[in-house]
Amino acid sequence: MIIPAIETWAPRELSDAAKLNRRVTEVHRFLQNPPAARMTGLARSNMAGGSFSVLPFYPVGTEGGGTSYQTWPGMVPVSKADKTMGRDTSWQFVVPVDGRYRITLNGAWNTNAEMPDNRHALWVGIGVDPSAGTGDAVAAAAVDAFSPAQSTPHTLCGGHTTVQQLTAGTKVQFAANCLSASVFGWARDDITVQYKWGSFAEIRWVGTL
Repeated sequence: MIIPAIETWAPRELSDAAKLNRRVTEVHRFLQNPPAARMTGLARSNMAGGSFSVLPFYPVGTEGGGTSYQTWPGMVPVSKADKTMGRDTSWQFVVPVDGRYRITLNGAWNTNAEMPDNRHALWVGIGVDPSAGTGDAVAAAAVDAFSPAQSTPHTLCGGHTTVQQLTAGTKVQFAANCLSASVFGWARDDITVQYKWGSFAEIRWVGTL
């Protein structure tokens, strides 16, 4: 799949079916269904504080709620085998065509340390083309980062959106690091199912320069 070419009309130019299809129908069909994908967070409970850990996601269609999708094939993993912890690279978005992309990450994180009077130090990064599928590599490739709001003495919830110019084949991946707890988790549906459904990543083509 490619982005339809934008052609200009010449003064008094006569139209025909082929021109209308190429210049109007194909362009609007693309704009109606641009490259986009969404993955739901897969619970990870044993991330070590003080180091970067990759955030995992369910392959599309396997989360059980119908909230994940991809509009173009090949943007996200679809195999159930990709749910193993040894397949970090399977949790990447893959950009299908050049353009500006809106990337959103939202989530719920829990820690093993309560901080009723102070704020947890949690860093979450959005990495572009990491050199490997590891937390350190994703952190080194981060183009944007955020710290989610603390919702209870031991949990944090929130998200962030960034817009980036990306080329076809670029991979986008996410990692987190908590400096205020020895162990932290992500998307823990064993605590509450809301943590699962509130943890997701989404990418969408929004235009070109």
